[in-house]
Amino acid sequence: MAVLESKLTVYKVCYQQAESKKDHKRMDKIGGFIDHIQDQIKDMKS
Repeated sequence: MAVLESKLTVYKVCYQQAESKKDHKRMDKIGGFIDHIQDQIKDMKS
């Protein structure tokens, strides 16, 4: 769980960097990873 939360934090920072550079292609890829990790965390808490 801690590993997933750590990865989520890293991906969110990367997403913010892509957002500031208006790199929509990278934002789309990272957004998918973020969604997937959030789903995994949610499943583990259930």
